[in-house]
Amino acid sequence: MMTIAMWQSFFGWSLLINWSVLIVWILVIKLAPDFVYRVHSYWLPISRASFNAIHYGGIGLYKLFIFFFLMTPYFVLMIIK
Repeated sequence: MMTIAMWQSFFGWSLLINWSVLIVWILVIKLAPDFVYRVHSYWLPISRASFNAIHYGGIGLYKLFIFFFLMTPYFVLMIIK
């Protein structure tokens, strides 16, 4: 049986891992955009504008998922504990 503490630990570690992935993604796109674009455009013909829009939208969507599916349950569990 899962206790509140176990769920809180699960969501806490999930938050840490997912925020780390998001920060790495942002840093890679910010610090080496040409390299990432070359890698992606090698496999798929894509314009630079589309590439930027896809990554910007993906980062935003990923951040929203982190907020709604990890942060919210984590803070709710903190409140009820």
